Amino acid sequence: MTVLSKVCEVSLGLASLALVASTPGWADDNLRINGFLTAGVTGSDMKSMPTCPSTGYSGAMRPSSNCTVVTSPTNPLQYTPYYDHIGGTPSWSQDGILGLQTDYTIDSRSSVTAQLVSYGTQDYQVEDAWAYATFKPTSNVQLRMGRQRIPFYMLSEQLDVGMSYPWARPPVEMYANPVNTYDGISGKYSWMLGDVSGDFGFIAGDAPATHNSPYIPLGFDIKNVRGFNFNVYTGNFTFHGGVNAGNVNLNLADDQTPGKMFYNLNQLLTTVGNPGISDQLATFYNLGMIYDDGSLLVMSEVADLQYSQGILQDPFRGYVLLGYHMGDFLPNFTYSTTRTNTAGNSRRSQALGELNNPANTSTLQSYAASQYGLSQIGVANAINASNLAQQSIANQGMQQSSYTLGLRYDITPKMSAKLEWSYVTGLGSNSGGFGGGGWGMFSDAPLNGHADIYTFVINAMF
Repeated sequence: MTVLSKVCEVSLGLASLALVASTPGWADDNLRINGFLTAGVTGSDMKSMPTCPSTGYSGAMRPSSNCTVVTSPTNPLQYTPYYDHIGGTPSWSQDGILGLQTDYTIDSRSSVTAQLVSYGTQDYQVEDAWAYATFKPTSNVQLRMGRQRIPFYMLSEQLDVGMSYPWARPPVEMYANPVNTYDGISGKYSWMLGDVSGDFGFIAGDAPATHNSPYIPLGFDIKNVRGFNFNVYTGNFTFHGGVNAGNVNLNLADDQTPGKMFYNLNQLLTTVGNPGISDQLATFYNLGMIYDDGSLLVMSEVADLQYSQGILQDPFRGYVLLGYHMGDFLPNFTYSTTRTNTAGNSRRSQALGELNNPANTSTLQSYAASQYGLSQIGVANAINASNLAQQSIANQGMQQSSYTLGLRYDITPKMSAKLEWSYVTGLGSNSGGFGGGGWGMFSDAPLNGHADIYTFVINAMF
């Protein structure tokens, strides 16, 4: 389904609401309906070598090839997708977003909110991003229950509303977290002290299942999400911070290739005494700041995702943006970066050491033999599977940085156009360890250590 057809669908819905609202005897000033749209085109010049860890398992354990990749007319260098959807062919759907939000005020202390969003990367299927009830027992205390945004970031609540930030898309090095919503409860206490105001809040609940995310390429959910966050406003400054945690459960029964790969990886790791990757505690730390005096704009955030065990990416990330308001124009420059943190690299090194430990050779052979029933085949497949597992573990490391030049033009107060060029660098092969940079946020091993990303979008609110 195209953006245009989705706009038509939502427009028909709005027209129906308007018709009902104009019907004699029906009126409700407590109902408010808003919407937002992002449409554009983006592409990349990155080429890659196809690699076995991406497609190396066709069954329970047996690799489908020997991991020797040779380029030829039938197996050429390929454009590899960036952030799962941006490739050498211009994408008209990567940044496509259409949202519709309805707020209904019940009385002075209670209300309900619903937000439906469709994304181009998901073929514009509609999902409920927000669905919660709000109750205010006092003027400075607010309680919500239902589906809400996890306050991971400074811009969490407006993450899909392109009109609310300067970029075509927020820096993916920071904002590529696979889960942004949860089902549960939140509370917020607002305060004011002289010229300084702020709020302090908590959240608790469960995050819904996610499939094929850029960071974890198979289904998973997060149980027992909990956290605290704060915002402080003083003069031209805004400060944000928070700590959120939850128990990550991977769907290792996923019947897609990534699920099979991670299933086998988990089986091999637990066979040699490693805790594996099926269940772990994830903790997300975040600090952010905005300075905007009407001319100069400065934005910056840092964050760290830490897993309690396993070999999944636990990146440290951050960015800084400098912009300058020039009437309806906002030229800006952003530097953003992400890299696997020290604890994550240490756990991956431990896993590699356990797979390479001669003391575990017979254990791996016995496991392979039990899978295939013949010891001689089991020995060969134990070696192949161990090699593939080691390559997959190494490729879980991440490092990349990007330099982005952007220009925002406010066409009207409710519509803007944005043009961006991003230079992504710091990429390289991880086959020899964790120091080579890894694939970054590309879906396959990049041929070069850098790439250019070009983007043009239109944002609108209605």
